[in-house]
Amino acid sequence: MSDLIYYSTNTFLAFNISQRYYNGLHFVWVTPYFEMWGQTQTYTVPATSSPKEIYRSLKREIYGSDRHGTQIDANKVGLKNGASFKRAANVITESEKNDIFSIVDSADRSLFRPLLYVIPYDRVINLVKEVPVNERANPLSVEFRIELLPKSAFDVIELE
Repeated sequence: MSDLIYYSTNTFLAFNISQRYYNGLHFVWVTPYFEMWGQTQTYTVPATSSPKEIYRSLKREIYGSDRHGTQIDANKVGLKNGASFKRAANVITESEKNDIFSIVDSADRSLFRPLLYVIPYDRVINLVKEVPVNERANPLSVEFRIELLPKSAFDVIELE
């Protein structure tokens, strides 16, 4: 399994908050499948967990000026929940938590542009945790979490 790659789509804003406030450690949901399940015998991931589909959806919301999309709003909630969690764990101060909330609230939509994380399996073998079935987008999907992913363990790609 040492030749596997994990993929995750996150926002430019999430990346920068993690770099600046969380000592360069990132919380990510990952899958070894870039695309969602196709017409194969093995189920991979549904659209809501597919790095490719998440990337496309974020891009459509930003560049299509879609004010009814759900990805940016979901990312805002996730960033605020993450800041609250980091505050409760004493990773950040109350002031830093408030700064993150202000950044998220005042961020221009362009700061939510998608970034693709490409994560070699052998760099995170001891960090990967399987997502419990009841938390997956589909009970058959292949999903993992990495709670403290260092920047040195992955590459960031911005697709055209």
